[in-house]
Amino acid sequence: MKFTLTALLLLVIALLALGLLYGYPDMLQLLPQGSHLWRQADSYAMTQNYHQYGLPFLQPETYNLQSEQGKVAGEFPLFYFIAAQCKNTALALRVLHTGTFFSGIIAIYFISFYFLQRRFLSVLCTLFMCTSPLLIFYGNNFLSDVPALSMALVGWAFFLYAYKKEQLWWLSIGFCCFTLAGLIKASELINLAMLTLFLYQQRNKKSIFKWSIMWIVISSMLIFIWYAYAKQYNREHHDTYYFLSVSPVWKLTAYEIGLGLWRMLISCSKNYFWQPSSLLLLIAAFYMLRHRKKLDAELRVVIASGMLFTILYILLFYQKMIGHEYYYVPFFIFILFALIGILKTYNFFHAENVFTHTALFIFLLLNIFFCKSFVSQKLTDNLYNGNMASVGMQQFLTQHGVSEKSILLSLPDDSPNKTLSLLKRKGYTEFNDYPKVLRQQQADFLVVGNDQWKQRILLQPYLKDSIGNFHGITLYKLK
Repeated sequence: MKFTLTALLLLVIALLALGLLYGYPDMLQLLPQGSHLWRQADSYAMTQNYHQYGLPFLQPETYNLQSEQGKVAGEFPLFYFIAAQCKNTALALRVLHTGTFFSGIIAIYFISFYFLQRRFLSVLCTLFMCTSPLLIFYGNNFLSDVPALSMALVGWAFFLYAYKKEQLWWLSIGFCCFTLAGLIKASELINLAMLTLFLYQQRNKKSIFKWSIMWIVISSMLIFIWYAYAKQYNREHHDTYYFLSVSPVWKLTAYEIGLGLWRMLISCSKNYFWQPSSLLLLIAAFYMLRHRKKLDAELRVVIASGMLFTILYILLFYQKMIGHEYYYVPFFIFILFALIGILKTYNFFHAENVFTHTALFIFLLLNIFFCKSFVSQKLTDNLYNGNMASVGMQQFLTQHGVSEKSILLSLPDDSPNKTLSLLKRKGYTEFNDYPKVLRQQQADFLVVGNDQWKQRILLQPYLKDSIGNFHGITLYKLK
């Protein structure tokens, strides 16, 4: 027990140090910024709508009026709703997601130790997962992919502990975590599928087996009920934006299939780990396969099932893999178990080799510095308009008669919610059919944040009644 607490304490200190190195305290203060600002803004808009309009939990909305009153549903909005109860919703959501991510990282230690039975290697495995730019960037972010993965990791930690001790109470907690992971992101159903195969192989523990199968059925039903509700909710309110289906590989062209492979394996591969690390892991994986019979049957089945269901996930959502690297997050369940298998194999041959241990530590440091650099790069991919997000902008809008009930057309903005979430008003952007919005007088005010757009012939008839300018952002009254 004493050694376990010491290892955990060292791990927590290391995680806090990494958080500081990666700039987490500064990131917590930011509105949506960096890679996939578009999708981040959607999550922030839903959170802010809960806060601003006091919406019921089961009636989420965003600012864009592409659907009736902006009513849309996607992932289970638990974190959005909780964050909305705070004054600073952006900070609250980042804190919730970051706390969940750190819980998942600590869970990795317990998962690793269950199979490795070596504290050094378990800590090494845990810290190595903290060198993935994809996990680090989206772990402190507005998207729910990494928090969902983190809940699944916590579920695995509880499940393995309960399975070893045959304690049904902890097993129930583990499955509650798996259920929440699947509700937040349906892709995390991978874990329930992996568990089904794991339990089937170990079905000699009859009480655990029966209780777990019951929980798998209940969890799957709850997840299905939520997404059925979300799809019905979107149909009722004429939403055409939120994606709640599959985009399988067999519906794509050969070019698109090749492009997806290029993105996953080459051009976006830096998101996983430092590229030399990924190459070394692939080589080590082949070495692990040669010695796979040395691995425990339990570990072999989770590695094999993880690979199987990850491939199935890729095939079902292949089109999304082309342009959305955050869809790679579910890969990390398989990556984790494969890494544990690699370290287990390493331990067979180098258990007390201080030189290889030192090499691994140096290698870990190189990965940390690469991760820091790449996360900083991802953070500056897209920046939000600070003037538009300021308190002064809100005062400017109020002074010129733009109430919270006013409808805006915000140009330029190719996304549904990037600028509307900063303006904190419902309305439209160029994502919508904005010429139709202008013709049919669907908006009360026009906000133009770029002087070049004022030269567009289409807009000229609507730029006659300028009622104010705030740091280059011009407000026009439309009706």
